[in-house]
Amino acid sequence: MRNILIVLASILLFSCEQTQYQDLKYVLVWSDEFNQNEIDEQNWNFEIGNGCQYGLYGWGNSEAQYYSAENASISESQYLLIESKKEQYFYDDCDGSQQVAEYTSARLNSKTKFDFRYGKVEASIKMDNHDGIWHAFWMLPSFPQSTWPLSGEIDIMEQYRSNNQDKLITTVHFGYGMIGAEYDSLSTNYFDVFHKYGLEWDKVSLRWYIDDQLVHTVFKTEDQDLETNWPFNESFHLIFNTAVGGTLGGTPNFVNTKTMLVDYVRVYQKIIEQ
Repeated sequence: MRNILIVLASILLFSCEQTQYQDLKYVLVWSDEFNQNEIDEQNWNFEIGNGCQYGLYGWGNSEAQYYSAENASISESQYLLIESKKEQYFYDDCDGSQQVAEYTSARLNSKTKFDFRYGKVEASIKMDNHDGIWHAFWMLPSFPQSTWPLSGEIDIMEQYRSNNQDKLITTVHFGYGMIGAEYDSLSTNYFDVFHKYGLEWDKVSLRWYIDDQLVHTVFKTEDQDLETNWPFNESFHLIFNTAVGGTLGGTPNFVNTKTMLVDYVRVYQKIIEQ
Protein backbone atom coordinates (compact mmCIF):
# COMPACT_ATOMS: atom_id res chain seq x y z
CA MET A 1 0.00 0.00 0.00
CA ARG A 2 2.98 2.31 -0.43
CA ASN A 3 2.68 5.82 -1.78
CA ILE A 4 -1.09 5.78 -1.80
CA LEU A 5 -2.86 8.91 -3.03
CA ILE A 6 -6.57 8.27 -3.22
CA VAL A 7 -8.65 10.44 -5.53
CA LEU A 8 -12.38 9.76 -5.29
CA ALA A 9 -14.45 11.22 -8.08
CA SER A 10 -17.53 12.02 -6.04
CA ILE A 11 -16.06 13.46 -2.88
CA LEU A 12 -14.54 16.66 -1.66
CA LEU A 13 -11.74 16.58 0.88
CA PHE A 14 -13.19 18.12 3.98
CA SER A 15 -11.30 21.18 5.26
CA CYS A 16 -13.94 22.78 7.45
CA GLU A 17 -14.16 22.48 11.20
CA GLN A 18 -14.09 18.72 11.57
CA THR A 19 -15.29 18.62 15.15
CA GLN A 20 -18.79 19.51 13.90
CA TYR A 21 -18.91 16.24 11.94
CA GLN A 22 -17.92 13.51 14.36
CA ASP A 23 -19.89 10.88 12.40
CA LEU A 24 -17.75 11.24 9.28
CA LYS A 25 -15.15 8.53 8.82
CA TYR A 26 -11.51 9.06 8.00
CA VAL A 27 -10.31 7.99 4.55
CA LEU A 28 -6.67 7.19 3.78
CA VAL A 29 -5.29 9.86 1.45
CA TRP A 30 -1.52 9.23 1.58
CA SER A 31 0.91 6.72 3.02
CA ASP A 32 4.36 5.25 2.79
CA GLU A 33 4.63 1.60 3.85
CA PHE A 34 8.42 1.51 3.22
CA ASN A 35 8.14 -1.86 1.48
CA GLN A 36 10.30 -0.91 -1.49
CA ASN A 37 14.07 -1.25 -1.96
CA GLU A 38 14.94 2.43 -1.64
CA ILE A 39 13.50 5.53 -0.01
CA ASP A 40 10.92 6.99 -2.37
CA GLU A 41 12.13 10.47 -3.28
CA GLN A 42 8.67 11.30 -4.62
CA ASN A 43 7.64 11.29 -0.96
CA TRP A 44 10.71 12.50 0.94
CA ASN A 45 13.40 15.16 0.95
CA PHE A 46 16.73 14.57 2.68
CA GLU A 47 17.87 17.45 4.87
CA ILE A 48 21.65 17.53 4.75
CA GLY A 49 24.29 19.26 6.87
CA ASN A 50 24.59 21.05 10.18
CA GLY A 51 21.77 23.53 9.57
CA CYS A 52 23.96 26.45 8.53
CA GLN A 53 22.27 26.73 5.13
CA TYR A 54 19.07 27.61 6.99
CA GLY A 55 20.81 29.98 9.39
CA LEU A 56 20.38 27.35 12.12
CA TYR A 57 23.81 26.12 13.17
CA GLY A 58 23.27 22.95 15.13
CA TRP A 59 19.72 22.97 13.72
CA GLY A 60 18.74 25.61 16.26
CA ASN A 61 19.25 23.23 19.20
CA SER A 62 23.05 22.92 19.53
CA GLU A 63 22.87 19.45 17.99
CA ALA A 64 26.11 17.58 17.35
CA GLN A 65 25.28 15.49 14.29
CA TYR A 66 25.80 16.06 10.58
CA TYR A 67 22.71 14.92 8.69
CA SER A 68 23.57 12.67 5.77
CA ALA A 69 21.36 10.91 3.22
CA GLU A 70 23.51 7.80 3.67
CA ASN A 71 22.18 7.41 7.22
CA ALA A 72 18.64 6.74 5.97
CA SER A 73 17.65 3.62 4.06
CA ILE A 74 15.02 0.92 3.65
CA SER A 75 15.72 -2.06 5.89
CA GLU A 76 14.55 -5.55 4.91
CA SER A 77 12.23 -3.94 2.32
CA GLN A 78 9.78 -3.10 5.10
CA TYR A 79 11.12 -0.33 7.35
CA LEU A 80 12.50 3.18 7.09
CA LEU A 81 15.81 2.98 8.95
CA ILE A 82 17.52 6.06 10.44
CA GLU A 83 20.98 5.32 11.81
CA SER A 84 22.85 7.56 14.26
CA LYS A 85 26.56 6.80 14.20
CA LYS A 86 29.63 7.73 16.19
CA GLU A 87 32.06 8.62 13.39
CA GLN A 88 34.13 11.54 12.18
CA TYR A 89 32.58 13.26 9.19
CA PHE A 90 34.59 15.99 7.43
CA TYR A 91 32.66 18.65 5.53
CA ASP A 92 32.85 22.22 4.26
CA ASP A 93 30.86 24.66 6.35
CA CYS A 94 28.73 27.42 4.82
CA ASP A 95 31.60 29.91 5.30
CA GLY A 96 33.97 27.60 3.39
CA SER A 97 35.92 26.40 6.42
CA GLN A 98 36.51 22.68 6.90
CA GLN A 99 34.74 21.20 9.88
CA VAL A 100 34.42 17.77 11.42
CA ALA A 101 31.34 16.29 13.06
CA GLU A 102 31.74 13.49 15.58
CA TYR A 103 28.31 12.01 14.80
CA THR A 104 26.08 11.49 11.78
CA SER A 105 22.37 10.84 11.49
CA ALA A 106 19.44 11.53 9.11
CA ARG A 107 16.43 13.79 8.77
CA LEU A 108 13.67 13.45 6.16
CA ASN A 109 10.64 15.62 5.41
CA SER A 110 7.70 15.57 3.00
CA LYS A 111 7.67 19.31 2.26
CA THR A 112 6.18 20.13 -1.20
CA LYS A 113 5.85 16.38 -1.82
CA PHE A 114 3.05 15.87 0.64
CA ASP A 115 1.64 18.89 2.47
CA PHE A 116 -1.76 18.77 4.12
CA ARG A 117 -4.17 20.57 6.42
CA TYR A 118 -6.22 18.73 9.05
CA GLY A 119 -6.74 15.01 9.41
CA LYS A 120 -5.32 12.02 11.26
CA VAL A 121 -1.65 11.07 11.12
CA GLU A 122 -0.13 7.89 12.48
CA ALA A 123 3.19 6.06 12.29
CA SER A 124 4.47 2.80 13.78
CA ILE A 125 7.95 3.41 15.23
CA LYS A 126 10.59 1.46 17.14
CA MET A 127 13.51 3.30 18.74
CA ASP A 128 16.78 2.70 20.52
CA ASN A 129 17.22 4.74 23.70
CA HIS A 130 20.60 6.01 24.91
CA ASP A 131 22.36 9.10 26.25
CA GLY A 132 22.54 11.74 23.55
CA ILE A 133 19.86 10.26 21.29
CA TRP A 134 16.82 12.41 20.47
CA HIS A 135 14.21 10.81 18.19
CA ALA A 136 11.33 12.80 16.72
CA PHE A 137 8.22 12.43 14.55
CA TRP A 138 6.84 15.91 14.01
CA MET A 139 5.38 18.57 11.71
CA LEU A 140 6.23 22.08 10.53
CA PRO A 141 4.30 24.53 8.33
CA SER A 142 5.20 24.16 4.66
CA PHE A 143 4.63 27.78 3.66
CA PRO A 144 4.96 29.78 6.91
CA GLN A 145 3.71 33.34 6.97
CA SER A 146 5.95 34.18 9.93
CA THR A 147 9.09 32.90 11.63
CA TRP A 148 9.24 30.09 14.16
CA PRO A 149 7.74 29.75 16.73
CA LEU A 150 4.97 32.12 15.59
CA SER A 151 4.40 29.83 12.59
CA GLY A 152 3.77 26.80 14.82
CA GLU A 153 5.16 23.31 15.35
CA ILE A 154 3.45 20.01 16.20
CA ASP A 155 5.60 17.34 17.86
CA ILE A 156 3.70 14.08 17.53
CA MET A 157 6.41 12.19 19.44
CA GLU A 158 9.85 12.99 20.86
CA GLN A 159 12.05 10.60 22.83
CA TYR A 160 15.25 11.42 24.71
CA ARG A 161 17.11 10.63 27.92
CA SER A 162 17.54 13.12 30.76
CA ASN A 163 19.14 12.49 34.17
CA ASN A 164 19.29 8.76 33.41
CA GLN A 165 15.55 8.68 32.76
CA ASP A 166 13.99 8.04 29.38
CA LYS A 167 11.43 10.64 28.34
CA LEU A 168 8.61 10.43 25.83
CA ILE A 169 6.75 13.68 25.16
CA THR A 170 4.18 15.33 22.90
CA THR A 171 4.29 19.10 22.41
CA VAL A 172 2.73 21.94 20.46
CA HIS A 173 4.59 25.23 19.89
CA PHE A 174 2.72 28.46 19.13
CA GLY A 175 3.40 32.16 19.43
CA TYR A 176 5.99 32.30 22.17
CA GLY A 177 4.45 29.50 24.18
CA MET A 178 4.23 25.74 24.23
CA ILE A 179 2.03 23.06 25.77
CA GLY A 180 3.33 19.55 26.29
CA ALA A 181 2.78 16.27 28.07
CA GLU A 182 5.17 13.56 29.28
CA TYR A 183 4.52 9.83 29.49
CA ASP A 184 5.79 7.20 31.90
CA SER A 185 8.38 5.10 30.06
CA LEU A 186 8.76 2.78 33.05
CA SER A 187 5.24 1.39 32.98
CA THR A 188 5.23 1.05 29.17
CA ASN A 189 8.19 -0.12 27.10
CA TYR A 190 8.35 2.50 24.36
CA PHE A 191 11.68 1.13 23.17
CA ASP A 192 12.83 -1.96 21.30
CA VAL A 193 9.24 -2.67 20.20
CA PHE A 194 6.92 -0.92 17.74
CA HIS A 195 4.28 1.49 19.00
CA LYS A 196 1.81 3.57 17.03
CA TYR A 197 2.01 7.34 17.53
CA GLY A 198 -0.84 9.42 16.17
CA LEU A 199 -2.39 12.86 15.93
CA GLU A 200 -5.88 14.12 15.06
CA TRP A 201 -5.92 17.72 13.91
CA ASP A 202 -8.77 20.08 13.04
CA LYS A 203 -9.51 23.80 13.15
CA VAL A 204 -9.97 23.98 16.92
CA SER A 205 -8.02 21.13 18.51
CA LEU A 206 -5.07 18.74 18.46
CA ARG A 207 -5.36 15.24 19.94
CA TRP A 208 -2.43 12.86 20.47
CA TYR A 209 -2.68 9.06 20.60
CA ILE A 210 -0.34 6.25 21.57
CA ASP A 211 -1.47 2.81 20.40
CA ASP A 212 -4.92 4.30 19.67
CA GLN A 213 -5.30 5.57 23.25
CA LEU A 214 -5.98 9.29 23.62
CA VAL A 215 -3.15 10.72 25.75
CA HIS A 216 -3.21 14.49 25.25
CA THR A 217 -5.58 17.15 23.93
CA VAL A 218 -5.04 20.84 23.24
CA PHE A 219 -7.99 23.08 22.41
CA LYS A 220 -7.62 26.44 20.72
CA THR A 221 -9.71 28.09 23.42
CA GLU A 222 -7.79 26.80 26.45
CA ASP A 223 -5.01 29.38 26.26
CA GLN A 224 -5.47 33.06 25.44
CA ASP A 225 -2.16 33.32 23.59
CA LEU A 226 -2.92 30.13 21.68
CA GLU A 227 -6.37 31.36 20.69
CA THR A 228 -4.92 34.67 19.53
CA ASN A 229 -1.99 33.09 17.69
CA TRP A 230 -3.43 29.71 16.55
CA PRO A 231 -1.17 28.91 13.57
CA PHE A 232 -2.63 25.50 12.76
CA ASN A 233 -4.93 26.40 9.88
CA GLU A 234 -2.13 26.18 7.33
CA SER A 235 -0.57 23.29 5.42
CA PHE A 236 2.05 21.30 7.33
CA HIS A 237 4.49 18.55 6.34
CA LEU A 238 5.90 15.48 8.10
CA ILE A 239 9.42 15.04 9.53
CA PHE A 240 11.32 12.02 10.83
CA ASN A 241 14.75 12.49 12.38
CA THR A 242 17.13 11.43 15.11
CA ALA A 243 19.29 14.20 16.52
CA VAL A 244 22.45 13.62 18.55
CA GLY A 245 22.99 15.84 21.58
CA GLY A 246 21.25 19.19 21.63
CA THR A 247 18.93 20.82 24.14
CA LEU A 248 16.99 17.62 24.77
CA GLY A 249 19.50 15.00 23.67
CA GLY A 250 22.13 16.09 26.17
CA THR A 251 25.69 14.79 26.13
CA PRO A 252 26.17 11.93 23.64
CA ASN A 253 27.60 8.77 25.14
CA PHE A 254 27.41 5.89 22.68
CA VAL A 255 29.69 4.01 20.30
CA ASN A 256 27.46 1.48 18.57
CA THR A 257 24.99 2.68 15.97
CA LYS A 258 21.56 3.66 17.33
CA THR A 259 18.46 3.36 15.19
CA MET A 260 14.91 4.48 14.57
CA LEU A 261 12.71 2.11 12.54
CA VAL A 262 9.44 3.26 10.96
CA ASP A 263 7.10 0.53 9.76
CA TYR A 264 4.64 2.90 8.07
CA VAL A 265 3.26 6.43 8.10
CA ARG A 266 -0.34 7.14 7.06
CA VAL A 267 -2.51 10.24 6.71
CA TYR A 268 -6.30 10.20 6.74
CA GLN A 269 -8.84 12.95 6.14
CA LYS A 270 -12.60 13.26 6.55
CA ILE A 271 -14.79 13.66 3.49
CA ILE A 272 -18.24 14.86 2.52
CA GLU A 273 -20.10 13.06 -0.25
CA GLN A 274 -21.38 15.28 -3.03
